[in-house]
Amino acid sequence: MRRNSTLDGRNHTAGLWLAVGMVTALLLPMAAWGQADTPNVLTLEEAMRTALERNPGISVAYLNAEGSYASLEGQRARRLPTLSFDASGRVSESLARDIVVGGDTVRSGGGRSETSDVQLTLTHTFYQSGREEAIDEARARTRASEAGIEDAKRTLLADVASTFHSVLAQQELAQVADQAVDAAELHLNLVDARIEAGTVAPADRLTVEAELADAQFEAVRTLNAVWTTLSDLRSLLALPADELPLIRGGLDAQVAAGQLEDWIAEAMQQRPDLYAQRERLRASELALKQARIDAGVSLSVQGQADYGRHSGDTGETWYIGGGLSFPLFDKAARSAVDRAEIDLETTRQTLAEQELNVSRQISNAWYTLRDAIGRVAAAQASVAASEKSLEAARERYAAGVATIIEVTDAEVSWRRAAANLVQARYDRNVAWYQLQAAAGRLLLDTEASNGATTTDEVGAETVGD
Repeated sequence: MRRNSTLDGRNHTAGLWLAVGMVTALLLPMAAWGQADTPNVLTLEEAMRTALERNPGISVAYLNAEGSYASLEGQRARRLPTLSFDASGRVSESLARDIVVGGDTVRSGGGRSETSDVQLTLTHTFYQSGREEAIDEARARTRASEAGIEDAKRTLLADVASTFHSVLAQQELAQVADQAVDAAELHLNLVDARIEAGTVAPADRLTVEAELADAQFEAVRTLNAVWTTLSDLRSLLALPADELPLIRGGLDAQVAAGQLEDWIAEAMQQRPDLYAQRERLRASELALKQARIDAGVSLSVQGQADYGRHSGDTGETWYIGGGLSFPLFDKAARSAVDRAEIDLETTRQTLAEQELNVSRQISNAWYTLRDAIGRVAAAQASVAASEKSLEAARERYAAGVATIIEVTDAEVSWRRAAANLVQARYDRNVAWYQLQAAAGRLLLDTEASNGATTTDEVGAETVGD
């Protein structure tokens, strides 16, 4: 009995440290909540909207697009006439001085002169070789930057969905761990009852105490994992460091794997990064055309008219002229053509590589989804069977026809099956969102959010409640 009291003390100490750990973990977000009236509770849709509004990666994509717009406007301005105004004035005065002429000294008189010039000039280039190609190239690069915005949103929302469901999965794993602690305490009570009745040896308690310690350790680990993944979500949403949001949702989702070939075909048409790369390819083709024009015969047609007043006289002039140029010994122009050809081929091969990567992403997500769907069904059957096995083992032990090892083994089997079910549901949901993102679909449905209930809100639970 002396040994039992020592074990009771150890068990009490372990339980105390577990309680302290849980309270500390819960107080950390509560301290942040104290700065606001209510904690920030987010659904998946709200988390996505917050990320789009706050994540700096989206702002960078918009700034890149604005830079492209500015470049396009600069190229378009080459079509417009230019109007310039010039004004100048000059006052000069010669000084009086003595000049020796034929031995005689003659004093010259000083004088002042004033001149002024005011001119208004209108110049327009009617045609210039390569100008339209430069404008079209800038337009293609602008379209590529616009697609870059959509691609930044696509990747960000996919990351938010994955991290959001990771939090949900960690929450459910924490619930499994809590149930394992309860089960271990129940087993400890069963053992104590049989020890008190004298039907088993006190040594049976050692096995259950090890089971309880392991369950308590897992409970602390999974609880910490919940807050860690919440912190990851906070970073994606660009929330302040002292704000740790609560999330609301579940791992149940309606998915439809469909046909792999259909997903790949959709991705080739819808992916914004592929569209952007195709526009870059178009821009490279135009850049090569410009380089060849610069290295060959160039034509320009220009007109100019001016109106001015020059030292009191009014004058008007105008002209229309054209010119041809050909660089006979310009190696730099030929080198520019070579570089443009290499850039074009590089862009073309990059597009081919991206298409292969998209096909691989679709295939990986599709097969993961199909596998996870099957594992969810298998895990559900395994959980149901392990629950029955655990209950039977407890009844057999209470009746004295089973050992405590059978009970703990049944509990371990149940815990493993429950964790496998959580993992399979998480894998299914993440694969589903990754498959949609890989296909270029918009993960955030603005129409469905206007008062409609999403699948993540049905039967929802709140992390941290």
